[in-house]
Amino acid sequence: MNDFTKGVIAKQIILFSIPMLIGNIFQQMYNIVDAVVVGRFLGSAALAAVGVSMNALFFFIAALQGLTTGASVVLSQFFGAKQYDNLKTAMSTSIIFLGGLSVVMTVLGMVFTPHMLRLLNAPEYIFDYAVIYMRVQMAGLVFMIFFNMYTSYLRAMGNSRTPLYILMFTTTFNGLLNMLFVVVLGFGIFAVSLGTIITQGLAAVICFVYTYKKVPLLRVNRLVFDKKLFIAILKYGLPAALQLSIVSLASLTISRLINSFGTAAIAGITAANRIDNLAMLPISTLSLALSTFVGQNMGAKLEERAVKGLKTMMATMVGGALLISAVLIFTAPYLVQIFIDMSDVHAAEMLATGQNYLRIMVVFYFLFAFLFAFNGFYRGAGDAVIAMVFPIVSLTIRTGSAYALVYFAGMGPEALAWSIPIGWGIASSASFIYYKKRLWVGKMVTK
Repeated sequence: MNDFTKGVIAKQIILFSIPMLIGNIFQQMYNIVDAVVVGRFLGSAALAAVGVSMNALFFFIAALQGLTTGASVVLSQFFGAKQYDNLKTAMSTSIIFLGGLSVVMTVLGMVFTPHMLRLLNAPEYIFDYAVIYMRVQMAGLVFMIFFNMYTSYLRAMGNSRTPLYILMFTTTFNGLLNMLFVVVLGFGIFAVSLGTIITQGLAAVICFVYTYKKVPLLRVNRLVFDKKLFIAILKYGLPAALQLSIVSLASLTISRLINSFGTAAIAGITAANRIDNLAMLPISTLSLALSTFVGQNMGAKLEERAVKGLKTMMATMVGGALLISAVLIFTAPYLVQIFIDMSDVHAAEMLATGQNYLRIMVVFYFLFAFLFAFNGFYRGAGDAVIAMVFPIVSLTIRTGSAYALVYFAGMGPEALAWSIPIGWGIASSASFIYYKKRLWVGKMVTK
């Protein structure tokens, strides 16, 4: 475990974030491997179906992920304040709540999959693929949530290495399983989705067994539901859940716009988004590491050290964003091509759409770094509401800008890329003003 209330700030946060980053990269590889296998061996229609169904799937898991984030913030504060009994009770309460909710969401998701896809205007020639992929993914939702829950709690206590090792093993297993199902055995999109949930189930079991045997503070021998701590979890979790739900709804709205451009555009943007998600991981991971650092220090009444952590990581994140942008500007065509079967009839259009989308967006990664540095600080400082508001502002502006650029400026799929930095710029400016006015003070759960 790591105690962030003393020591060299930059060294602590960066060393803590490295295993998290590698772990997040491996976690992203679940989706990337699926997309590469599908795009290379099953074609553009199947790749487009994966892109559409993943947007719909996120709508169901958004609330659960947000509540998990809220619970981890509570745990990090109790750990920093050395209130270990409250830490255990909070974990038990979250297991009961999130476990039950994930089962309900699984049932609802499987039932309403076709309705969601029709609302998204999914093209008929990819509809059946999308239904199959999404329903199988929904069947494994419980595994996904329990794995994310336990890894979040380990990280809240400063343990970022164990989730990394588990992810390294299970992601490798997932890639081999998908290659076996599709390339060797010739199965279709059902097998790709099934391979992913089998792997997520394995990861959840391994993480639970490790936590129970090796981490006494996170060992729950008897499930207890504490109403007071449940309310505390909701205090931090509901804003995060609401944020992700609104983000999901905005993403679905954007997805509907993407779907109007046809299969090639859907597939090209799906490929570009996979690359974008991977490229932004260093920034978003440092934001999560900063949250843990700030949570522990604010819990220990060390506000000056928490603020110094923000300033240090702000510079690091912006510098990293500029470097990533420079690399992607030159490598975009080669990276997008990894996802495409160049013999496909839509290959040229997919490649052009994907690389143009990526090259426009990556120039503005520094704005994303500003926004997420502040967001990580606000989460750790207990200001869960404002950590929700600014990303929502960003995505809302992005959604409106995308539609305006398409329908009023007559732009094509590139409008979706230009709309992203517009949202980042406005939201990061507002976040800076909020920080300077010190409106985040006094929001901690610990006393």
